[in-house]
Amino acid sequence: MFHPRTEELRMIREYLASYDFNLPLDDAAVDPELPLVRRRLASLASSEGLDGGYYEAQELAEAFLDAAREANEEIQADDSPARRRLRGILARDLDYQREMFEEVCELPLADAAAHLCWLTDLMKRRVDMARPIADILGR
Repeated sequence: MFHPRTEELRMIREYLASYDFNLPLDDAAVDPELPLVRRRLASLASSEGLDGGYYEAQELAEAFLDAAREANEEIQADDSPARRRLRGILARDLDYQREMFEEVCELPLADAAAHLCWLTDLMKRRVDMARPIADILGR
């Protein structure tokens, strides 16, 4: 006997099994409405894993936010917490973080932080989709 609910669930699972988590990043990478730096950041991020890509973007965004706060407070010490944090991140020499850094390092700190926060939000939404899809698929 045919059960519409069972067939609907099968179709949903089939669709979700092929869901491309990079769709939001791919869309952003070619969106002419976005600033070039955001398109480039989205393009860089599309080759990263779900969790790692998110956490590395978040860490760098937070470091730039701290640096922008220090700049606003006119803290210029070479060993300030934000500068030490940025140096620590770069010292790990992770390709993705270095590439993101290179995309924004010549921008004003507040602008760089805003672009990285935008990417972090996009990456978080990407990660947030993975969990419910995995639950539905029973993974």
